[in-house]
Amino acid sequence: MKSSATSSVVIDANVTVFAIWPSPHTETAQMLLERLRQERKIIHVPELWRAEVTSVLHQLGASRREAQDKVRRMVQAALKTAPKRAPLDEELCLNALAWADRLGQAKAYDAFYLALAERLGAEFWTADKRLYNRARQVGAEFVRLVSEAR
Repeated sequence: MKSSATSSVVIDANVTVFAIWPSPHTETAQMLLERLRQERKIIHVPELWRAEVTSVLHQLGASRREAQDKVRRMVQAALKTAPKRAPLDEELCLNALAWADRLGQAKAYDAFYLALAERLGAEFWTADKRLYNRARQVGAEFVRLVSEAR
């Protein structure tokens, strides 16, 4: 069943990470998430979002030699944002494969987000400019860049 495009959005793992981990993009990512909440949007992510958020925060912590407790708190904060997680069912996996092929990507991780947004008829918000540019090149008009939220 498709959700209404006016009530649902899909966010990339990097939107969550930028909202939690201090960076030049933190304010914009936080502003976007707050706006989505105020507009009563239902935020969706594919189930792999939890693994991606955890992995990226671990990588950032390791590269900056942050205390494990700090990284653990950030992972917990990210997981508490509680977007609605979509299971990685066969249909989503096959559509992700098709998106990865369209995007010319060797890995399908990003494609799961596009496949989910397409399934829901929803916008997909990302902070990944390369993904945004490539998706728009292949006709994914529903993809939005976090910097557009300003």
